[in-house]
Amino acid sequence: MMAIIGMFFQDGLTGSAWGDWANYTASPLRAFESELGVQAPVGFWDPVGFTSDGDVSTFKRRRSVELKHGRISMMAAMGYITPEITGKLPGFLSPSAGLKFADIPNGLAAVSKVPVAGWAQIAAYFGFVEFSGGFEDYKTGTPGDYGFKVLTSSDPEEKTKKLSAELANGRLAMMAIIGMFFQDGLTGSAWGDWANYTASPLRAFESELGVQAPVGFWDPVGFTSDGDVSTFKRRRSVELKHGRISMMAAMGYITPEITGKLPGFLSPSAGLKFADIPNGLAAVSKVPVAGWAQIAAYFGFVEFSGGFEDYKTGTPGDYGFKVLTSSDPEEKTKKLSAELANGRLAMMAIIGMFFQDGLTGSAWGDWANYTASPLRAFESELGVQAPVGFWDPVGFTSDGDVSTFKRRRSVELKHGRISMMAAMGYITPEITGKLPGFLSPSAGLKFADIPNGLAAVSKVPVAGWAQIAAYFGFVEFSGGFEDYKTGTPGDYGFKVLTSSDPEEKTKKLSAELANGRLAMMAIIGMFFQDGLTGSAWGDWANYTASPLRAFESELGVQAPVGFWDPVGFTSDGDVSTFKRRRSVELKHGRISMMAAMGYITPEITGKLPGFLSPSAGLKFADIPNGLAAVSKVPVAGWAQIAAYFGFVEFSGGFEDYKTGTPGDYGFKVLTSSDPEEKTKKLSAELANGRLAMMAIIGMFFQDGLTGSAWGDWANYTASPLRAFESELGVQAPVGFWDPVGFTSDGDVSTFKRRRSVELKHGRISMMAAMGYITPEITGKLPGFLSPSAGLKFADIPNGLAAVSKVPVAGWAQIAAYFGFVEFSGGFEDYKTGTPGDYGFKVLTSSDPEEKTKKLSAELANGRLAMMAIIGMFFQDGLTGSAWGDWANYTASPLRAFENELGVQAPVGFFDPFGLTKDGDAEAFQRRRATELKNGRVAMLATMGYIAPEYSRFPGFCSPSEGVKFADLPNGLAALGKVPGAGWMQILLFLGLVEKALYTYDPSRQPGDYKNAGVLGVPNGSTMAPGEGRNRKLNSELANGRLAMMAIIGMFFQDGLTGSAWGDWANYTDSPLRAFENETGVQAPVGYFDPLGMSKDGDVTTFRRRRESELKNGRVAMFAAMGYIVPEYFRFPGYLSPAKSLKFSEVPNGLAALGKVPFTGWVQIFLFCGMVDFGLYRADESRDPGDYAMSASRATVASAAAGMALFGGAAFVSSAPSARTGHLRATAPASAAPVTAQSSGFEANVACMAVAGAAVASCLSRKAGSSGSSGSRQLVALTAFENELGVQAPVGFWDPAGFTADGSTENFARRRQTELKHGRISMLATMGYITPEITGKFPGYLSPSAGLKFADVPNGLAAISKVPAAGWGQILAYMAFCEVSQDQSAGTPAAAGDFGFKVLTASDPEAKKTKLAAELANGRLAMMAIIGMFFQDGLTGSAWGDWANYTASPLRAFENELGVQAPVGFWDPAGFTADGSTENFARRRQTELKHGRISMLATMGYITPEITGKFPGYLSPSAGLKFADVPNGLAAISKVPAAGWGQILAYMAFCEVSQDQSAGTPAAAGDFGFKVLTASDPEAKKTKLAAELANGRLAMMAIIGMFFQDGLTGSAWGDWANYTASPLRATDKM
Repeated sequence: MMAIIGMFFQDGLTGSAWGDWANYTASPLRAFESELGVQAPVGFWDPVGFTSDGDVSTFKRRRSVELKHGRISMMAAMGYITPEITGKLPGFLSPSAGLKFADIPNGLAAVSKVPVAGWAQIAAYFGFVEFSGGFEDYKTGTPGDYGFKVLTSSDPEEKTKKLSAELANGRLAMMAIIGMFFQDGLTGSAWGDWANYTASPLRAFESELGVQAPVGFWDPVGFTSDGDVSTFKRRRSVELKHGRISMMAAMGYITPEITGKLPGFLSPSAGLKFADIPNGLAAVSKVPVAGWAQIAAYFGFVEFSGGFEDYKTGTPGDYGFKVLTSSDPEEKTKKLSAELANGRLAMMAIIGMFFQDGLTGSAWGDWANYTASPLRAFESELGVQAPVGFWDPVGFTSDGDVSTFKRRRSVELKHGRISMMAAMGYITPEITGKLPGFLSPSAGLKFADIPNGLAAVSKVPVAGWAQIAAYFGFVEFSGGFEDYKTGTPGDYGFKVLTSSDPEEKTKKLSAELANGRLAMMAIIGMFFQDGLTGSAWGDWANYTASPLRAFESELGVQAPVGFWDPVGFTSDGDVSTFKRRRSVELKHGRISMMAAMGYITPEITGKLPGFLSPSAGLKFADIPNGLAAVSKVPVAGWAQIAAYFGFVEFSGGFEDYKTGTPGDYGFKVLTSSDPEEKTKKLSAELANGRLAMMAIIGMFFQDGLTGSAWGDWANYTASPLRAFESELGVQAPVGFWDPVGFTSDGDVSTFKRRRSVELKHGRISMMAAMGYITPEITGKLPGFLSPSAGLKFADIPNGLAAVSKVPVAGWAQIAAYFGFVEFSGGFEDYKTGTPGDYGFKVLTSSDPEEKTKKLSAELANGRLAMMAIIGMFFQDGLTGSAWGDWANYTASPLRAFENELGVQAPVGFFDPFGLTKDGDAEAFQRRRATELKNGRVAMLATMGYIAPEYSRFPGFCSPSEGVKFADLPNGLAALGKVPGAGWMQILLFLGLVEKALYTYDPSRQPGDYKNAGVLGVPNGSTMAPGEGRNRKLNSELANGRLAMMAIIGMFFQDGLTGSAWGDWANYTDSPLRAFENETGVQAPVGYFDPLGMSKDGDVTTFRRRRESELKNGRVAMFAAMGYIVPEYFRFPGYLSPAKSLKFSEVPNGLAALGKVPFTGWVQIFLFCGMVDFGLYRADESRDPGDYAMSASRATVASAAAGMALFGGAAFVSSAPSARTGHLRATAPASAAPVTAQSSGFEANVACMAVAGAAVASCLSRKAGSSGSSGSRQLVALTAFENELGVQAPVGFWDPAGFTADGSTENFARRRQTELKHGRISMLATMGYITPEITGKFPGYLSPSAGLKFADVPNGLAAISKVPAAGWGQILAYMAFCEVSQDQSAGTPAAAGDFGFKVLTASDPEAKKTKLAAELANGRLAMMAIIGMFFQDGLTGSAWGDWANYTASPLRAFENELGVQAPVGFWDPAGFTADGSTENFARRRQTELKHGRISMLATMGYITPEITGKFPGYLSPSAGLKFADVPNGLAAISKVPAAGWGQILAYMAFCEVSQDQSAGTPAAAGDFGFKVLTASDPEAKKTKLAAELANGRLAMMAIIGMFFQDGLTGSAWGDWANYTASPLRATDKM
């Protein structure tokens, strides 16, 4: 109905139901479509309807007014901006009043400063302009045309364009000036600070309670727009109350879940215990009425006793309870603000809890319990499949109407079926060809005459369409329209797509639905592509109607991007507008390139000599570089610049893009008389200009912030982050790091508060982490945790499980202690001093620097501990222990499939995409069955590629078509050769196998079909259920996966080269083939283009790049020589006689850039230009870099070479040093000339050389500027070369870069720590060794416990034997040693000297030697003690027998077959890491078989060479003698197909005739053939072990034989026959 109304409307106005609206000529808006100001892409736009009456005169009058307003607004906007940049006019505005221009403020404030007479003059001038121009310009001509030809033109079209542009700019200016007036009026400046707008009613609340950074005061609804402070405070008080109740309510939900419920009775009279009250909303009905009355009464008491006017008499929410408030007003405000924020969160939280509780029955209940959802009605309907489930984002089913749902589903099935048939109808004729015969005999129309796709619509006769429509109607009506009411939608009794089994039917229809959805999208895409390109998968290059095609050959369109317009500026296809924009882009790019050079040049060459302004005494040298120059140039200078800009702009004209190529003003350096060359240069200029525009913006940005275009960002002092660079916790190498931007407001107080909180959290986390670890190592405390409850410390489990074991009173004590610590320490540590300093001097210090260092270290450790404790909670919650076995995480949905088919070691169950994360075993089995099928097809397909290479079927593939099997090509080429009837037979056979022969049975394993035997033989012998069958199916899966990858590779290689293993040299379509013989392509790499620059195959571009590479390489070679030569020899005399500058005074390297005079640089550039443009011109007929020269040019070239050598030696530095004689190797004079092919290599080497020299020069300059001339250090690490512990031959070694910051203090601290750790390690190592040699101490370790020294075992086992009091003594002694010495920087102890003169000495040199030796010994001891701990933990002794490490999974295989001395059991790949004996035995059996075959194969290579071949015939029928069969791989193609069949049949007989399941003799390689085995078990094992070793050698031997045979033609053939080797090219070099 809506459609037909629209059609009537459009037809009535345009003459067609989908006619062109351009035909609606009666529209009153059409009168203005060609008027001034109507521009693409909007066209004529009048949303208010001013022109609905179609009055042209009124339209022009309004347009004239709009132009005037726009002009005034543009002048006004400039009047705001100009004085801010260029300054104000000199002199007097009113001499009589003594009023200077400089006295007039900018903006609205100027209105009151201008005298009345001035305003009269302004008004008079306005009137003169208005009256002299007349008021009827819009009647007599174009609105706004007063004869002033700058804004208009004698050319009507140009005038219209300029006035339209002026209109657009004027509209922007009108909006701009209104904004400027608005901001100026409110803040006092056109771009003033809004903080000056003090009259805003919102300002009244900026300092009220609850206003916090970074949001500030926020009231989007406008509650406070009236500015009523009393109402604001009342609302704030209410908000505080609601927030407090919500916080308590939220805690009331959470607390009982964690700590349990209160003991005792809620109502003794009713016998109602607290434990009987459910958690959440369900409790509402359980609490007695009297209880609710008590709650309400308490609420009333609290409310009335506190009064309702707290917000009038003081701070809202302050009832005198000083926990939440404070006597300090500032602290009270902060606490209440924090409470407000927490209360807001709690209000949202409690609403969510109520919502979830009400729907699911619990505050964090399972949403599956929300059974009232209307969407639940469809969860088991047709088409609802994992992993998405039921999905209805549009909400079609929100009404819960099942009948409507089924009707839509039925419609969807029909549409999907039609789309699947339509998609197949596109594809099938392309592959199998079209049907034979006639589509319409009467019309003489064959099927072959019907084009594929949309083009067929017009070819089918009307009678044909009538038959199609009639058939559609018959199908639709005969099936009925109520299938969705009487049964399953889409079930019409056709049992191929459905089934008599309801479950199977649902599965098939669901799969059909999914396929149909894909087909609906596919057919839409096919229609779209067909309609635009002429084919369902046609070349988009055929879409010639695209408006973007008009610009593909325009200026600036370059590979590899091509034409690129993401914003759509050219979507209207206007070539004139495109060229105008291109011209503007060229101009902007040229200015930007000059501006970028203007930044860079003065930094390198210095500034111009002389005066910029002689009258002002201003020299060029006085002008700073960059933005700072803007204010230094006089107004007259800016006027000259603007005048020059105007001259250039107007003299060149504005129509270059109309008359020729944009940007071509006749200046032939940037263009050319050759059109192609000109286009290339302008395109290159465009690209460079774009880069320059980005560069200059970056330079402006960096200059504005740092004071220089490449200034040090450290100069950006206005950054709010700079305030925290020296705060606690800022440590190298990261420095201050705040990626989230918490400190972006620069609030130091807030930063310190957060740092204090971070320290507290870190300390708790460190204690919590230790609380997890300590009980595992030292054991738990003795005695009772709760004597009254009879609960011992030993009864408390470690980790999260302890939470429910600790009594409520214990948690209360913990909370009380927390509160005591928190409140007694105060909350203002970050205000009065360093955050975290509570006077406890172990973690802090009286020395401020030492205190900062300790707290910083504590911060870092605390951060690690916070991450550690979170990980421990996570692992504990899932596995039951903080480092528990993940195998205990039984709730993982992946655990369901660990024993399924296809799960094999060493990977185990592997599902990186998460397909099985829903735990659906049925879906898993369906996917596994599909994988088996695809794998089987892929294995057959792979064999189908390989087998015909050796043998094909005899006879005909199609007798009627005369197609023999021998005529069918191998691979993809066969697709087009097989007749259509053949494809039909194949498809019918596949369908028969799929639907009739091998049907899916969910009660059987995937791939196991009831009537399928071994290898798929119908009704053949089956494999007995059990381990053997599973193993074979697992092997089949693995082989099928390999085959799927193999067949994809074969398709890919076949499609590109013409054969499944064809020569890639046949891939002639590769665009890279065009350059294989070009300059610079050399062995062994060949043509190499990893970035794909040449993938478009453009030879011209390739040669241009190669030519540029040669030039750059030649310049780089000169530059590299220019660095090296002056180190040995410099020119005598003067570089610049006028400047008295000698060659010897010019430094070598980059430092020379600032020494060469400006005129010298001019000479260099002129010479470079002469060489590039005049001497060596590119010649398309010659190789890149090969320049033809006449005799005159050769003379100039010789001179140029001399000048280049001379100049190269000029730009070098210091006089020859003592290193002069080190460079001795020179090329012999008789060296062979270098060919052109080596130039690319030399250029690349030279480019790298000059880059390295430049970097070295920069580094040496930087390092040289940081110290005195006599002691410069190039690397920060040299600061530590003389420090303790640096010994030959390694010297100072720091691969991890700990000392990269060059901090001697940090180095000394680390060295001191290393000494301590080394000393402890040496003592610990000796503690392991000494008792083993000298015995243990006599007497008692603990008399009170009756524990003797002799009772304490050696090593880790001693940890649990030492009493807790003993560990306390040890820790106390360690603490005494640590804190009793002053170890601050500069003290002897800082270097490891604690006055104990055995390890040190009074002689400094001897002391250093001893400490260095001690360091080395300590390092060894640290490694030794770690090894001892490791060996002790695994074997029970620090040098225990590894045979005691019985937990090793490798121990299970030490006595297995094939384990022989001296190697023992060896498994470097870790195949047996899972310890599965079954997998080991299976692999060993396989290895035996492979080894036997390899031994036979090896003998088969050798024997015929020694004993000769068998007499007689190999195949009498074929007349093939044994003597005719060559030895080795060449025999493969000689053996007849029947022979290969006999071989395969015999192998299959051997394989399946024996029971090889686990436990049988065959499983261990014993097949009853007693030559290889024996009746004596020991002898049999020896023989099989020897056979294994021989078989391994044979496997390597046969691989080598195959390799050598394939390359040379014989298993031990002459390698000289391997002529295809790429190394042969160098034989004669």
